[in-house]
Amino acid sequence: MKVTRRDMLFRIPALALGGLTLGGMIAGCRDDEKTTAGAPQAADPTKTNSLMSSLPLYYPGTEALQSNEMRISFLGTSPIPRLAQECESVFIEVGKGTDGPLDQFIFDVGSGVVAKYNAMGIPFRKMNKVFITHLHGDHTSDLTHIYCFGPSGDRKSPLFVWGPSASGLTDPSSGYVYNDDGLNVFCKTFRDMMRWHSESFSFGATSYASCPTLAKTITDWGLPAGTAPVTPTIGPPDGTTEGYAVVPIELNWSTIGGVAYNNPATGVKITHFPVIHCRKGSIGYKLEWTIPGGGGKRITVIFSGDTKPCYEMINQANNGGSGIDVFIHEMVVPAEVWAAKNLGYADVNSAKSDPRWTAALNYATAVQNSSHTSQGAFGYLLSQMTPSPRLAVATHFQATDDTIASATTSVRNHYPVGDLTFAADFMVLNVTTNNIVLRRAAVNEWAWYPQNKVYPDNNAPKYASPTAQLDLTDEIPTPKDVFGNDTYRTDGY
Repeated sequence: MKVTRRDMLFRIPALALGGLTLGGMIAGCRDDEKTTAGAPQAADPTKTNSLMSSLPLYYPGTEALQSNEMRISFLGTSPIPRLAQECESVFIEVGKGTDGPLDQFIFDVGSGVVAKYNAMGIPFRKMNKVFITHLHGDHTSDLTHIYCFGPSGDRKSPLFVWGPSASGLTDPSSGYVYNDDGLNVFCKTFRDMMRWHSESFSFGATSYASCPTLAKTITDWGLPAGTAPVTPTIGPPDGTTEGYAVVPIELNWSTIGGVAYNNPATGVKITHFPVIHCRKGSIGYKLEWTIPGGGGKRITVIFSGDTKPCYEMINQANNGGSGIDVFIHEMVVPAEVWAAKNLGYADVNSAKSDPRWTAALNYATAVQNSSHTSQGAFGYLLSQMTPSPRLAVATHFQATDDTIASATTSVRNHYPVGDLTFAADFMVLNVTTNNIVLRRAAVNEWAWYPQNKVYPDNNAPKYASPTAQLDLTDEIPTPKDVFGNDTYRTDGY
């Protein structure tokens, strides 16, 4: 039975969420439950997520956003790639536009997430604005696919990438200054690294004749003057408005409240602030959407990226006393749990007798100390926010029944009330100023690319013939019959 969004227009109270995350079961047996003599047995709590199973379904492509509505889709929610949870990525859409949402954004783009964007029916043309919190591989890996295959889809316009400036760190042993580890150099190197791909795929159109000028886009989005695509080192230069242009918008990582994006036409303003993760040069983002025609009403979301607990996060969430609607913050399992799982054990007690235990625990502890927020610390952060967020979402967290139960206890020790949930891939939030609805996307794991929007004004391709770049001296010619038909074809088309 299909559950419509109208059926779910209520806020799930904190205690109900707590009950779900503590292993509340839905009626009937799941596929992973086994039966003995007709009696159901409990599912393995290390391999199930009852919270996600309990959520009503959302059917992508069946609902247009309303003019006062935001949709947040979690398409990567883990620090490690796994089938149920790929690495971090959040897709935010706002309002009702002439071509789907009024505006849309990607925050981080970890490994494996493009398949999930595909399953959600999100085409390349809606994947043109990517905000990166830091330059770790688990937050940037699938930028490769978005960039490389966007122009052969329907993003025949530049890929805009936001991210932090160089760390400015000096190596304490060698004195070497890390002055080339920011977004600009990242995009420049990335552009060169992908040159073989971009050239080889230029037998098809990669730009639109009527694409807005880069200068107009910069003005519309409030980008800094002088924003421009990185220029490839090798080969002939490309146009500034084509799909293989990469436009970095490097943000000073140390600036508090710096403006990354400001579009009066859609009402979206995105600012950034420093966080604490691994080394200098990580940032979080705050998206504030002033609803057009909404009498000044606003929906505000924070995405932390990876970070240790920091006071600035509390300050940003307090938002001058007005608070925020959705607080998306990283959280990691306890170091003991991470160490046990890395050693292949289901529980900590079993792992402690392994001779590798001390080394594994020391490393997991070092990871947390350099980079991340513990479960209790996440609860403490929430307890310090005035007012509390309308919904707090823990992400970057391996979410199964056992870890969720432990995390709920830890968080609630500090934050006993307030709406709380734990993200997993395909969790979808619909947010208005009155309601926040949690659902789970029903997707087709065999889905092809989403339907492209085909424009009639594609420019001519860089290489007119698809074989212009090939050495055909060793080609096996396709045999033809007397009518000129391809005799290899035996598929009936």
